[in-house]
Amino acid sequence: MRKRKVPIQFYLYEDEAKELKEWAKASKRSMSQYLRELIQGFQPVAFPPAEYSQVIWELQKIGVNMNQIASKAHSLGFVDDREYQANADKIWRCVASLSEQLVRGGVKFGYNEDMGGQGTTPTTD
Repeated sequence: MRKRKVPIQFYLYEDEAKELKEWAKASKRSMSQYLRELIQGFQPVAFPPAEYSQVIWELQKIGVNMNQIASKAHSLGFVDDREYQANADKIWRCVASLSEQLVRGGVKFGYNEDMGGQGTTPTTD
Protein backbone atom coordinates (compact mmCIF):
# COMPACT_ATOMS: atom_id res chain seq x y z
CA MET A 1 0.00 0.00 0.00
CA ARG A 2 1.25 3.51 -0.82
CA LYS A 3 2.53 5.60 2.03
CA ARG A 4 2.12 8.83 0.09
CA LYS A 5 -1.53 9.76 -0.31
CA VAL A 6 -1.49 13.07 -2.22
CA PRO A 7 -1.22 12.80 -6.02
CA ILE A 8 0.00 15.90 -7.84
CA GLN A 9 -0.32 16.44 -11.57
CA PHE A 10 1.19 19.32 -13.52
CA TYR A 11 2.15 20.01 -17.10
CA LEU A 12 5.54 20.68 -18.67
CA TYR A 13 6.70 21.72 -22.08
CA GLU A 14 8.34 18.88 -24.02
CA ASP A 15 11.82 20.34 -23.57
CA GLU A 16 11.23 20.70 -19.81
CA ALA A 17 10.03 17.09 -19.57
CA LYS A 18 13.09 15.95 -21.54
CA GLU A 19 15.42 17.80 -19.16
CA LEU A 20 13.66 16.37 -16.11
CA LYS A 21 14.01 12.84 -17.51
CA GLU A 22 17.72 13.42 -18.26
CA TRP A 23 18.40 14.84 -14.80
CA ALA A 24 16.58 11.99 -13.06
CA LYS A 25 18.37 9.38 -15.18
CA ALA A 26 21.79 10.96 -14.62
CA SER A 27 21.21 10.98 -10.85
CA LYS A 28 19.94 7.37 -10.98
CA ARG A 29 16.52 8.34 -9.56
CA SER A 30 12.97 8.13 -10.79
CA MET A 31 11.40 11.43 -11.80
CA SER A 32 9.18 11.26 -8.70
CA GLN A 33 12.12 10.60 -6.40
CA TYR A 34 14.14 13.36 -8.08
CA LEU A 35 11.31 15.91 -7.59
CA ARG A 36 10.70 14.83 -3.98
CA GLU A 37 14.38 15.36 -3.18
CA LEU A 38 14.26 18.85 -4.73
CA ILE A 39 11.23 19.66 -2.58
CA GLN A 40 13.09 18.46 0.52
CA GLY A 41 15.95 20.86 -0.28
CA PHE A 42 18.44 18.35 -1.68
CA GLN A 43 20.32 18.95 -4.94
CA PRO A 44 20.57 15.57 -6.69
CA VAL A 45 23.76 15.24 -8.71
CA ALA A 46 24.81 13.03 -11.60
CA PHE A 47 26.85 9.97 -10.77
CA PRO A 48 30.42 10.17 -12.05
CA PRO A 49 31.60 7.75 -14.73
CA ALA A 50 33.07 4.41 -13.59
CA GLU A 51 36.60 5.57 -14.48
CA TYR A 52 36.53 7.98 -11.54
CA SER A 53 36.71 5.14 -9.03
CA GLN A 54 39.90 3.88 -10.74
CA VAL A 55 41.45 7.36 -10.59
CA ILE A 56 40.48 7.78 -6.93
CA TRP A 57 41.98 4.37 -6.13
CA GLU A 58 45.24 5.37 -7.85
CA LEU A 59 45.37 8.66 -5.93
CA GLN A 60 44.79 6.84 -2.64
CA LYS A 61 47.57 4.38 -3.44
CA ILE A 62 49.95 7.23 -4.30
CA GLY A 63 48.97 9.02 -1.09
CA VAL A 64 49.88 5.93 0.94
CA ASN A 65 53.26 5.80 -0.82
CA MET A 66 53.85 9.49 -0.08
CA ASN A 67 53.02 8.93 3.60
CA GLN A 68 55.45 6.00 3.74
CA ILE A 69 58.17 8.16 2.18
CA ALA A 70 57.48 10.97 4.65
CA SER A 71 57.61 8.50 7.55
CA LYS A 72 60.91 7.07 6.29
CA ALA A 73 62.32 10.56 5.80
CA HIS A 74 61.35 11.51 9.34
CA SER A 75 62.96 8.41 10.88
CA LEU A 76 66.16 8.63 8.77
CA GLY A 77 66.45 12.39 8.75
CA PHE A 78 66.44 12.79 4.96
CA VAL A 79 64.08 12.54 1.96
CA ASP A 80 64.55 10.23 -1.03
CA ASP A 81 64.07 13.01 -3.60
CA ARG A 82 63.84 10.71 -6.63
CA GLU A 83 61.13 8.49 -5.13
CA TYR A 84 59.22 11.46 -3.74
CA GLN A 85 59.34 13.30 -7.10
CA ALA A 86 58.23 10.16 -8.96
CA ASN A 87 55.15 9.93 -6.75
CA ALA A 88 54.45 13.65 -7.07
CA ASP A 89 54.60 13.25 -10.87
CA LYS A 90 52.11 10.35 -10.66
CA ILE A 91 49.72 12.52 -8.69
CA TRP A 92 49.86 15.30 -11.29
CA ARG A 93 49.26 12.78 -14.11
CA CYS A 94 46.22 11.42 -12.25
CA VAL A 95 44.89 14.92 -11.62
CA ALA A 96 45.37 15.78 -15.30
CA SER A 97 43.58 12.58 -16.31
CA LEU A 98 40.69 13.33 -13.95
CA SER A 99 40.44 16.90 -15.25
CA GLU A 100 40.39 15.65 -18.84
CA GLN A 101 37.60 13.19 -18.02
CA LEU A 102 35.58 15.95 -16.34
CA VAL A 103 35.87 18.16 -19.41
CA ARG A 104 35.22 15.35 -21.88
CA GLY A 105 32.46 13.57 -20.00
CA GLY A 106 30.92 16.38 -18.01
CA VAL A 107 27.14 16.59 -18.05
CA LYS A 108 25.55 20.03 -18.37
CA PHE A 109 22.69 20.54 -15.95
CA GLY A 110 20.69 23.64 -15.09
CA TYR A 111 22.56 26.00 -17.42
CA ASN A 112 25.84 24.52 -16.17
CA GLU A 113 24.94 25.40 -12.60
CA ASP A 114 23.36 22.75 -10.41
CA MET A 115 20.70 20.19 -11.29
CA GLY A 116 18.05 22.16 -9.45
CA GLY A 117 18.35 24.97 -11.97
CA GLN A 118 19.26 27.65 -9.43
CA GLY A 119 20.54 30.76 -11.10
CA THR A 120 18.21 30.34 -14.08
CA THR A 121 15.33 32.58 -14.94
CA PRO A 122 12.06 30.78 -14.27
CA THR A 123 9.34 30.85 -16.91
CA THR A 124 5.69 31.43 -16.16
CA ASP A 125 2.65 29.87 -17.84
